[in-house]
Order: sequence, then structure tokens, then C-alpha cells
Amino acid sequence: MRVVGYVRDTPDPAEAEPAFAQAERVRRWIKDSGHQLVAICQDVRTAGRTLGRDGYRAMMGVLGTGEAEAILVPSLDALSPDKVTQEIMLWDLRARNIAVLSATETDLELLADPSPDSLRILIRDVLAKVVDHVGMVGTGAIPLSEPETPSLPPIEEVEETDDNDEGGVVVELIPPTPGDPFRRSRITPAL
Repeated sequence: MRVVGYVRDTPDPAEAEPAFAQAERVRRWIKDSGHQLVAICQDVRTAGRTLGRDGYRAMMGVLGTGEAEAILVPSLDALSPDKVTQEIMLWDLRARNIAVLSATETDLELLADPSPDSLRILIRDVLAKVVDHVGMVGTGAIPLSEPETPSLPPIEEVEETDDNDEGGVVVELIPPTPGDPFRRSRITPAL
């Protein structure tokens, strides 16, 4: 399977492993599992700037190209340390038909459906009910997509600046290897 890695520094530098160590865990997991790494997107802490989600948006852009079927995180905490936020992000990725993998063995149980965690079950149930509600009403203030009809946001053009900005997103693209068994052919949909 072709996979995009996602790593993120924590807002508090003393709390968890830095993004570069997480990226090495992702590479090691990919090597051991036999999957193909397409890219690693990172949200890294930069002095004088708040920790954003530019790397996550870049990951979504890579997924939008159709070149990968899954994301790999070193642990679910890379998505967010908050379970509610994790479940919302997982729900959105699953609605887009993107598999979510974790290099942390204990996360595999939490990613299962149903989850053994009662809070995660509650959040998944609420999200499903929101989708049902929006479908019943026909329109809504909350633009959600059904899992059967995934839609990815358009890839935004990034304006290049020449202001020596040290912040931003780090995306490392990994070229396919010759004879890559995971390489997917592009299929043009019939109009």
C-alpha cells in the first residue's frame, strides 16, 4: 500500500518526541511492513510562530492526488493529544476512504471499529448522527460528506515569497522505486 507519513511536534517541547524522531519511526515501520512511503509531511515548531497545521493540509493535498491510500502516524497523538479531535480527524479521513495506520502497537486497538474506548464510541456515534441529520435536512450549516461520497479539498496554489521565512511546512517526497508493486495507474473517469 502507498502511504503518506504525518508527524507533528507537540505544542510543549518537553512533552513528546520531536518530529525528526517521529519521522524515523515512520520510516522504520514502513521498512518493516513492506509498504511504500510516498511522502512525509511535518508540522514543526518554529521560534516565534504558533504550531499550525500546514503539514496536515499538505498531507491532505498529497492524498488528493490519488497517489496514496493511507496515512501513517507514529502514534495517534501526532494527530492531536485530545481524543475528541483525534476522532474527528479519523472520521474525516475515513470518510475520504483513507486508511489510518499507526506505528504504535497499542493504537491499533483504538483504530478498530468498534473501539474498546467508550469515549471514542460516543464520538463516532455523534459524528454519524450529525451526518444523518444533515442528510435528513438536506442542507446544513455543517458541510459534511458521507463516507460513501468522499470529497477532498482542492489543492491550493501556494504563493512563493522571498522574505526568508524560516517557518512553514516540511514535505519530503519519496520517488517511486523501479518496478514498484504499489504504483497505481491513473484511470481517467468516463464523462
